[in-house]
Amino acid sequence: MSGKICGTAPVYASLDAIFSGTSFSFSFCIEVKNTDVLYAEEKALMMKQGFSQLTDFCKGRYCAHQALEKIGYLAFPILRDEYGAPIWPEGITGSISHSGDAAAAVVARKTNIQGIGLDLQKREIFPSAVLSVLFHDDEVASFLSIPSDLADLYAYAIFSAKESAIKCFYATREYLAHLNEIVIAMDWINGTFSAFIPATQNPKSFTSDLELMGRVGFDERYVFSAAWLI
Repeated sequence: MSGKICGTAPVYASLDAIFSGTSFSFSFCIEVKNTDVLYAEEKALMMKQGFSQLTDFCKGRYCAHQALEKIGYLAFPILRDEYGAPIWPEGITGSISHSGDAAAAVVARKTNIQGIGLDLQKREIFPSAVLSVLFHDDEVASFLSIPSDLADLYAYAIFSAKESAIKCFYATREYLAHLNEIVIAMDWINGTFSAFIPATQNPKSFTSDLELMGRVGFDERYVFSAAWLI
């Protein structure tokens, strides 16, 4: 595991804990707005985008470049497919996420991992109105009994886990799952989770029941999660 940071120590510690003991290479950054961090092919992708999308794109690609360099891939432009997912070098899997003024990226060789999804969420008041739409009853029940001042954090942890699982399902099975399709079983004590799609909804593209493993962490401003399939 190797990391690259352009940001705050607490954030790095959170990511470092998530990827501890793994073969992933990750990077985190904040306030990257200059398009000089992009390669020509990447700039061409963003010519018609707004400023907010451009800064998000710059942050994400900068982090991805840093993570790739750690495993020997220099000056590799990261384009995107028809669904907007990053296109990685042959034999590499990875994921990019951004929220607020921050972004993070993680990569790994496919000899070690089939696919990974990474998600970053800025900590705010979670919109309770969407709980019944996006969460399953068991997921809501898992944090309803905790102190109210932690409820938003726990809700974002499950939401983030779902987002990282969506990216991993796409990376490994090319299936675009919906948030409410995925069920998260969270171990709040250890900060780990499993993510799966119930057998009754198992897509035809899945040859068997597929369960992803993941970890979640947080600092004062952000919640992070990663889901992967070995």
